[in-house]
Amino acid sequence: MGKQFIMALALIEDEENLALVLNRWPMGDVWSLPGGRVEPGEALTDCIVREVQEETGLLVAPVELACVIEAHNQLQDSQFLVHVFSCRLVTGSLRVRENDEFVVDASWVTRQEFARYVTWPIYRDPVLAYLAGHEKRYWLDRDAYRPEEGKGPK
Repeated sequence: MGKQFIMALALIEDEENLALVLNRWPMGDVWSLPGGRVEPGEALTDCIVREVQEETGLLVAPVELACVIEAHNQLQDSQFLVHVFSCRLVTGSLRVRENDEFVVDASWVTRQEFARYVTWPIYRDPVLAYLAGHEKRYWLDRDAYRPEEGKGPK
């Protein structure tokens, strides 16, 4: 496997709403949970606090590990190890930094709307399972990016 990425994402709930960001990726604009790549020597929870504040202006406190997603992209010879933490909102108003080249929008969406925004199954389904109270915490897809097969953002 070529490139490996360790990521930390925040599942931020404010009453019945979830915070999402619209990322501008090479494959197009994709809605996802806020978060990003863990820097060398950085703790997962510290990454979440830093990335969420940078991307959304929100200050959060990680509460618990919701799930771990291991996604392999065979087309780009890469592996993503994504840690999703349930987070408590401490303070702040959801916004996007001016001139951010990667995050172009942010929004609160209801739990019912979540699946309409986050359409990539390997990232959507584990979060939905956690929100529904399922016990499964580790998700693996050895070939997670195949747009022609519906595996990827829509």
